[in-house]
Amino acid sequence: MLRGASVNLEHQEIPVEIETPRWEPCSILLWGTLGTRGPAERRYIVRCFLAMVLAMGWLMVAKFSHFRPRPVILSLTALVGGAVITFIALEFRHYLSQIDELARRMQLEAMAWTYLTGFVVAAWLGVAGAFSQTIAHWAFRPGVLLLIPYLFFLLEPVRAGWLYHLSRRY
Repeated sequence: MLRGASVNLEHQEIPVEIETPRWEPCSILLWGTLGTRGPAERRYIVRCFLAMVLAMGWLMVAKFSHFRPRPVILSLTALVGGAVITFIALEFRHYLSQIDELARRMQLEAMAWTYLTGFVVAAWLGVAGAFSQTIAHWAFRPGVLLLIPYLFFLLEPVRAGWLYHLSRRY
């Protein structure tokens, strides 16, 4: 070592980037969108929220009002459910057409996994229903079929869960 030369023994900090997720988990789990806050996402969220308010409002009116004849109300309830699902599907298609390719790929993959998950669950519910009728002799109520469009709303949290899972990959 040379005399008079100083050696810098101080510790130098090397900046380390903390890995933060690119996509917002709150937006993924709550709305099923990636949290980019773009105009397409805002439009999708607002319109879906309004459609849900309409559907819930109709369910409340149909439940607590005493309209007669009852079959007309049940048919209108099924029609409102189908119309709301159709509107949300069209808005989702519009949303998909306006996002970037990676986000679109993640959304479509989440939809594929949701379809498969829903298909498997529906098959097993059918098996359980068949056993419940043969073993427990439960009577099937045809009025339950009118609520099937509203059961599709149960698939949205499944899609959001798959989307969250896929977003951790990217």
